[in-house]
Amino acid sequence: MKEKYIKNIDFEKVLDFKNLIGYVDGGVESRTLVQREDFSMTLFAFEQGEGVSAYSMPGDTMIYVYEGKAEVVMDEDKKFILKEGKTIVVPPDVLHSIDVVEKSKIMIIIVKAQK
Repeated sequence: MKEKYIKNIDFEKVLDFKNLIGYVDGGVESRTLVQREDFSMTLFAFEQGEGVSAYSMPGDTMIYVYEGKAEVVMDEDKKFILKEGKTIVVPPDVLHSIDVVEKSKIMIIIVKAQK
């Protein structure tokens, strides 16, 4: 059997993307679909008022809001509102945070150089 790179999801089955992860009262839920040294893809479900504290990555970070509304802040002064269906890419080594304006589901993809 060949190695599967995508995990925590059914194969050969049509799935409703929005239902791959559910909300948790007063918290954050996550589901990692791919975790490699050079690439990761994680789904998050955030309750309103939750978020991700400022961090930076040594690669490109794509933030895609597929339900709800969130604010992405880069370098503490650049603010972007992402509504459902919107995405933004954060360049390597740029400090950024995510603040959830309303209950949201977000996919974060990180791509780094292969070692």
